[in-house]
Amino acid sequence: MIKLASAVTPPLLVGATLASSVSVAQSVFWETVDQLWYVCQPDGTPEDMDRVTVTRLSVDGAIVDKMYIGRSGHGTGLCVERTAAGIHLWTGAVPNGGWATALARVPYVPNGTADASDAAVVRTPRTGVFRVSASIDPTRNQLVFRWQSNNVASPTAVGGVDAYDLGLAATGMFQRVRSTTFEASGKTLQGFTSLGDQLYHLYGDQNVDNFEVTCTDWASGTVLQSRSITAFPGIANREPEGICVYEDTLAFGIAGKPNGVRQLNVARFPHPGTNPWVEVPYDTALYTPNSANYVPQYRIAGDQVHLHFSMSKADATAWAQGEVLFTLPPRVRPNRTQRLLGVVTGGAVTGDTMAVRFEVAADGKVTIWDERTLVGWVGADVSFWVC
Repeated sequence: MIKLASAVTPPLLVGATLASSVSVAQSVFWETVDQLWYVCQPDGTPEDMDRVTVTRLSVDGAIVDKMYIGRSGHGTGLCVERTAAGIHLWTGAVPNGGWATALARVPYVPNGTADASDAAVVRTPRTGVFRVSASIDPTRNQLVFRWQSNNVASPTAVGGVDAYDLGLAATGMFQRVRSTTFEASGKTLQGFTSLGDQLYHLYGDQNVDNFEVTCTDWASGTVLQSRSITAFPGIANREPEGICVYEDTLAFGIAGKPNGVRQLNVARFPHPGTNPWVEVPYDTALYTPNSANYVPQYRIAGDQVHLHFSMSKADATAWAQGEVLFTLPPRVRPNRTQRLLGVVTGGAVTGDTMAVRFEVAADGKVTIWDERTLVGWVGADVSFWVC
């Protein structure tokens, strides 16, 4: 269970412009392999056409491409399934009064179009339900389906949440693996997701200081935590919109409309716990670690990165000023260059300091900066930036 503490700064996205100018975002999903955001907006089409626009954004919020999906609904649920066959979106389908009553599994086509209510893509976990939406729990590989038994606004809605094996659901087979129910909350639902043994719901209203995330136990339905959201204060038409799993924690969206422009802001909660050490690839033809315990590696402890390595040049030549030792993966890169203090073998610096300076840039490159043309091993054990 993650800790619903204050959102981490800096945020993940600030003022990202979306492909559609018609409405604000309704849901958001982070795809970890390609490192892309998927954002869903209702497109203002009438009656039960209910087209949505799905925008893909880069990690820094630039538009990559978009897709239009007709007869989908309000866009309140969007999630991404990645298989060997490609990327599929799970979104709403068969709308009734503007809200989905079924799901669609649609192949993502950059700058393409699709019909979410086409029989070939419709998936129906339950019949006779209203205002449905979906999420994916990547830790369980489960499709999570939220439904209402009454066709009313979320504050007075009753219904349930079911989880299904994602692979079977993709084929149209729905075998529930867990389920829970909910009563009227009195609050406006703006998104939900599942992470492990807990369900998380995002609530709140536009321009009202009532944003909240709750954590509910799947097994008992008991609310375990709740947290007021104060991120992105002062934004014009500020409204909570969408929550999703981000790496091993949660990210949530806050929509805004400064000067009439539809924008999305995204923040996240702190990473939980201390994670295992992860080895970082390096050029084995150029560098030799002191031992298997000293290969370049990192771990995340809460929101802090620990870095550990000690290595020599394989050809025994001197270290060059600004030489890149290895590159860290995106999830542990700092948002600005970090200076680190390490050590060098004493035999290389007789009569001089054994300290050596490294830098970690925002692109993840770990470099050595020393003018002494050092020969021998260099290394560091450091705990530093917030990731």
